[in-house]
Amino acid sequence: MERFDTLLEAAKFAATLCKNWSFATSDERFDVKGLLILAETSDSEDPIDEDSFWVVSPAGVIGLCVGGEDIDWLFISDNTPNEDLPAEYQVEPQINFCPACGAPAVPGARFCGKCGIALRSK
Repeated sequence: MERFDTLLEAAKFAATLCKNWSFATSDERFDVKGLLILAETSDSEDPIDEDSFWVVSPAGVIGLCVGGEDIDWLFISDNTPNEDLPAEYQVEPQINFCPACGAPAVPGARFCGKCGIALRSK
């Protein structure tokens, strides 16, 4: 799950994963262009609090995480409408050293820079 400071950033990333969304609490539907316009307008007229952020699921579902905990999933991807979505945002544990060779790991890296082993299961 990816984290973003603005809805526009989240929508641009989600658009690489999905092309259509349904709004969670209504029958309103969005294509990429419509979602990007809505996101830009929303960010300029009603920015979120500094302790809140947007998240995008692996299938392109967009949610608002208020206060860094509970996620309100708002834009549901047509790709996988039944995706199992978490109710809370959880930070992945930080890997500091490669479990195979012991080399220091680059923060956020998916593979060890020395031996190439996968550092995360994603």
